[in-house]
Amino acid sequence: MDYDGDLFLSKENVERYNFSLNSVKLHNEKWLDRVVLTCNITSIRPWLEQLGWFDYLCSSHPIYPRIVKLFYANLEKSSNCVAKSFILGVAIEITPELIGETLGIPCTGITHFNDIEKSDALEICLERPNVNPIMTVTSSHLPIATCILLLLVTNTLLPREGSHTLPSKRDLKLIACIKNGTLVNLPTLLSTIFFQDQITSIILCS
Repeated sequence: MDYDGDLFLSKENVERYNFSLNSVKLHNEKWLDRVVLTCNITSIRPWLEQLGWFDYLCSSHPIYPRIVKLFYANLEKSSNCVAKSFILGVAIEITPELIGETLGIPCTGITHFNDIEKSDALEICLERPNVNPIMTVTSSHLPIATCILLLLVTNTLLPREGSHTLPSKRDLKLIACIKNGTLVNLPTLLSTIFFQDQITSIILCS
């Protein structure tokens, strides 16, 4: 064996770690702290509290970059919502229920946005009726509270690479759900991110 079997399950995983993941940097803090959430943008607090996400968004825990990268290097491909990996000789499974328990957030609600029309989401996000559904929305179009939600969505709730001022259709639909009180199963949505071609942990890799 020409690789460390205590760290990796295959040589392919070693190469993934060395060439795809090793150069990625992780930051150790939430993009918005409790002071910002409670003092400067109190209008969004009720939205987050009714979904049970406020305390999670205000929490801060140490991030261990090497552990995170080993998790993704050994992550098995899967078609379900169970993330199976191998870290420091230990096989692990992360389920939506475990994510919910660990983060202290509910594991109930919708698990996809297929039933939400983009036009409806746009009206909620822009806070005006009769919005052109094909318009390109940027953060400059959004009310200030909605802009803060966009930052929370793209950096923490459902982190992704790319521009955080140009919301995706998924971003807009999640923001609409937050604003109108639709229960969203965030642990299940997070578990689907595990299998995307990017490192996304509880904190966005950047």
